[in-house]
Formats: sequence, C-alpha cells, structure tokens
Amino acid sequence: MRYLLLLLVCSLTAPEIPGQSMLGYAGYADSLQGLLRHSKDDSTTARLNYFLSDYWSYTDTAKAAFYLREGKKYSRNSSYLQALAVFYEALLLHDFQMEQAAKKYRQSEKLLEPVPLQEALVYRARAWRNYGTLQQRKDNEKEMVAVILNHAIPLVRKAGDREREGSYYNDVGMVYMNQLMHSKAETFFKKGLSLLRKAQPKPETMILALDNQAKNFCYMDSMQYARPLLDEMEVLLRPYPGSEYNIDYALTRSIYYRKTGNPKAALKSLRAGIPLAQKLKQHRLENSLRFQVYKVYTAMGKYRSALGALQTVIRNKQYTFMEDEVMHAFEMSATYDHLNDIPHAYEWLKKYSVLRDTMYLRNLKAGISDMETKFNTAEKEKEIALLQAENKETALKAKNSRLSTLVLIVICITIFIVLLFVTITYRTFKRLAAQREQNYRQRLKEMEQQRQIMTTEAMLEGEERERRRVARDLHDGLGGMLAGIKLKLSSHASSQDHPVQNGQPELHTIIDQLDKSVTELRRIARNMMPESLIRFGLQTALKDLCASLMTRETHISFTAFDIDERMELSIQVVIYRIIQEALANAIRHSGAKNIMVQCSQEEHRFYITVEDDGIGFNSQTEGKKGIGLINIENRVKYLNGKIDVVSAANEGTTINMELYVAA
Repeated sequence: MRYLLLLLVCSLTAPEIPGQSMLGYAGYADSLQGLLRHSKDDSTTARLNYFLSDYWSYTDTAKAAFYLREGKKYSRNSSYLQALAVFYEALLLHDFQMEQAAKKYRQSEKLLEPVPLQEALVYRARAWRNYGTLQQRKDNEKEMVAVILNHAIPLVRKAGDREREGSYYNDVGMVYMNQLMHSKAETFFKKGLSLLRKAQPKPETMILALDNQAKNFCYMDSMQYARPLLDEMEVLLRPYPGSEYNIDYALTRSIYYRKTGNPKAALKSLRAGIPLAQKLKQHRLENSLRFQVYKVYTAMGKYRSALGALQTVIRNKQYTFMEDEVMHAFEMSATYDHLNDIPHAYEWLKKYSVLRDTMYLRNLKAGISDMETKFNTAEKEKEIALLQAENKETALKAKNSRLSTLVLIVICITIFIVLLFVTITYRTFKRLAAQREQNYRQRLKEMEQQRQIMTTEAMLEGEERERRRVARDLHDGLGGMLAGIKLKLSSHASSQDHPVQNGQPELHTIIDQLDKSVTELRRIARNMMPESLIRFGLQTALKDLCASLMTRETHISFTAFDIDERMELSIQVVIYRIIQEALANAIRHSGAKNIMVQCSQEEHRFYITVEDDGIGFNSQTEGKKGIGLINIENRVKYLNGKIDVVSAANEGTTINMELYVAA
C-alpha cells in the first residue's frame, strides 16, 4: 500500500508539458530510483521506469529511452501498462518528432478508453491535451481549443481532478490571449483560477495561472486587478529563487511597470530575469525578456537603445510562431523610421510584407489540409463503428445459439419457440443492419458534398481577398504614383515655352500616353474589385460591366427584375463573378454579335440567363469543359444552385442558372 500511495503521488505530480520544471522536486529522480531498487512486482517497476523516462525526457533523451524500454519489459502481461507505454513514448517524441508524437497520443487514448479506472481518465485527458499543444505548434490553435474543451476537460472533470481542470481552462485562456481576445481569455482564466483555489494545487500550477491572468489584465490596461495577482505570485516564488518561473514573473512585472509609467522599475525587473534565463538555458524566455527591453526603450523614446535590443532578439531566432517573426520585422521598420533611417525602414517593411503574405498562404493551406484530415478521421471512425456493430451482432447470434442448445434439453415445444424467436430476431437485425448501411452511405455522401462546398468556399474567399488586395495596391499605390508623375509632367509642360527641343518627343504626347495608362490601370483595378458593386449595388455593377465589355462588333443588353440590393456583399460578388465569366467566355469564344443578360429574383431564388448568337458548340463531341465553364459551375455550387447549358453548332449558346441567395 505504501508503494501504491507513493506511485499515485508521482503520477499526479508528473509535469504536464515537456520541458516544464517542478518546484521543490530536486530529489525527484533520486526518490524514484530508491523506490525502483525496492520494487518487488512488475506493475510497480514498470510505472517507476515510466516516471523516470518522463523526468529525463526533458534533459537527457538517451536516459529517457533507456527507462522507457525497461518499463516496456515489465508491461508485457498488462494491456493497461502497455497503453501507458505508448503515452510515455509520445512524451519522449513530443519535442523532436511531432507527427509521430501526435499519432502516439491518439493511439494511447484509444487503448485507454475501455479501462474503467479514474487514473485512465486522467491519462486520456493528458493525451488529448498534449495532442492539442502539438496542433498549436502547427499554428492550428482552433484545433487545440476544440480538443481541450471537448475531450480533455470532460475527462478530468469525470475523474474529479480539479487541478488539471483548472490548468486546462488556463491553457484555453492562453490561446485567446495570444490571439489578442483578452476579454474572452479573462473568462477562462477566471474559471481556471477559481477551480485551482479549491483544489490546493502544486505551486507551479498556481504560479502559472496567476502569471497568465496578471499578464492578461496588463494587456487589458486593468492594472488595479493585475497588482494583487503579482503580489500573490511573489509570495509563492519566494522559497524558490532559482526556479524558471521567476523569469515569467520578471516578464509580467516589467509589463506592469511599463504600462503604469515606471520604465526604470521595468528595466530593473528585466535585468534580473535575463541572467536567470541564461543560466537555465531558457532561450525563448530570454528572447521574450529582451523584446520587453525593446518595448521599454521605445516607450522612453530611446530608439537607438531600442534598436540594439530588437536586433539581439532577431539574431537569437527563437520563433515559436511565425507571427512573432512578422511582428519583429514590422517593429524593426518602425524603429528605423523613428531614427529617420528611411532606407533601412523601407527594407524591413518589404521583409514584413513578404513574411505576412507567406503566413497567409501557409494558413490557407493549413486550413484546407485540416478539413481533409477531419474528413479522413470521420471516415475511420465510421469504419470502426461498423466493425463494432458487426461484432455485437455476432456475439448476440452466439448467445442465441447457446440458449437454443440449452432449451433443446428441456422440451421440444420450447425448441420450436426459440427457433422462431431466433429467426425473427435474425431478420430484424439483418434489416436494421441494411438500414444502418444505407444511412452510413447517405451521411458519407452528405459529408463529401459539405467538404467540397467548404473547400470551394475557402478558395473563393481567398481569391476575392487577393483580388481586393491587388486592386487596392494597383489603385492606391501604382495608380497614385502614375497620377503624381502626370501632374509633375503637366506642371513642367506648362512652364516650357517650346515643348519640342533638341529633337525630343513632344511632352504633351507623353502626358497623353501616361493619362491613358492611368485610365487602363484603374479599369483593371475596377474589374478585379468593381467599386460600383460596393457603392451602388449589384444591379448597377452588372449594368456597368455590360457597358464596359460592349464593342462595335458585339452588343450586350442587360435586363434586371426585382433584384434585392440588401443581399450580403459576398453573395453579390459571387453573382458578379459568374456573369463576368460567362460574358468573357461569350466574347472570347463565340464570335457573337449580340449577347443578352437577364437577371431576376424571387425571394431567396436568383435567376440568371446569358444568351448569345455565336457559333455555339456540341457538348457531347467537343471534349472536356473549359476552365471558364468550370469556374462558373464551382461558383454556382457554392450558392447551392443549378446550371443548364444549351448549345449547338452555329445556333448560339444559352446558359440558365438558378441560385440560392438566402443569408
């Protein structure tokens, strides 16, 4: 019993996050070694080896791997201990092979699910929580929050572990704080701290919760609430002057002093924390402290000192998230601007723009990949559910067969009744199984359609966002520069008495060509994101579109009936792109002299007809669809609509579309 109690204490005090130290546990490894030497049963020996593997995984992976192998040797006769081996293997891989670690966490959670033990619930919660931290490292913080709220917290609540429940709420608050959603973060910090105060937690758990909530209050400029938390944190840390949590305390205290207008106290706090971070080799925390030094010097107006601090931060390259690198590039540009060093400011501003665009593309790809992963996971879960149903049906048949054999010994009449019952039961289950299979197929089809819609939506939103950005850059950036050049040339031309000198071309001709370039540039910008659509609505934008595409060879007529201009702008943009693509196809490929565009709306249904008198085509003999028609079909599907293309050789083409435009 003494060994079992000691083991329970060890398991509950083991660190949750790889790399996290434990206050007051300098002899933790020695205590485990002493217990291991006196251990007399395989179960205790296996657990002690796992705890030692966990302990050394933060500092010595070779030792950690050795103790993990030893633990596995003593787990061969226990499926539960084998499941724990998978969990501790994931802990060992956590910082070095994240993909493998994520798979191991999920595998251990599945293996522990059937175990009816409170300790198993805690291990399952830890597996889910650590899996979530790996998702956060891949900038998928949305998945981390979902995993903790939907899986980890319900499990520790069921296990009655208030300390871990409070700690997990604190993790969710940290995610929202990193996303600058401080009010929402405060909700989770408050709930987590309330649970911890009732649980008598380990000091490091309480210190971390106090630090995060105090830091969040500082970001919210609620200094009166941050100060009591910092004082409480100082009292808890007083017995542990060499702990790494003093680094977090120094960081948060410096933010408090900077925001309360005491930069000297802020610098003093930071200078106390940096040597400790260097001593403990906490390079990321050291970089965070140095960045706060930059913030303090900037607040004091000492931009040369601020520049030196920021350059040190960038040289260290301790980036957990790409957002940090983007932010540092922007801050470098702003600092050089304060120092009137315009070339360097411009150079860093370009780096900031490139990094920001790279981060956007990576997040877009990650979102699409995440949707595919969720779809594949759902498919596997359905296969498992189907196999479980089949196993249950097989077990039920075997039970009925044994019951029939037993009844045969008693009386023939009972045999007849049992056989009849079995037959009816078999047919019923067979019918239910067929119905379940049909339902699974229907749900699979619906999920596939939903995935396609979500993928199309993400692509269209990204395309429109990029169109708006490029249009804005063309119109406001390059357009403004060309207009400025035109004004300067016009001013120069007006100051010259003789526009033609020394054989040079006439200045007014150059100005006229530049004016045409500005007009063409603005036409391209309006075509990418028409200003009339935003300012005057869909009907006016479509009318302008038809007028702009009309030529002497091609006449375009536009008719609209009952168009509701209160539709969401995103829906209006999709309708505009559909008609724009249809007109572009007709002008480029049909050779039509007349094109008719007609739009009408009945409540949530929007109808479009585009008809031309061009050369037409035979859809059954002319091969695959073109890119233009595919783009139109994708946008129609995005609005849950239908499209019908009627065409024949030398008889023109008619495209009829029905769209669903409800909010």
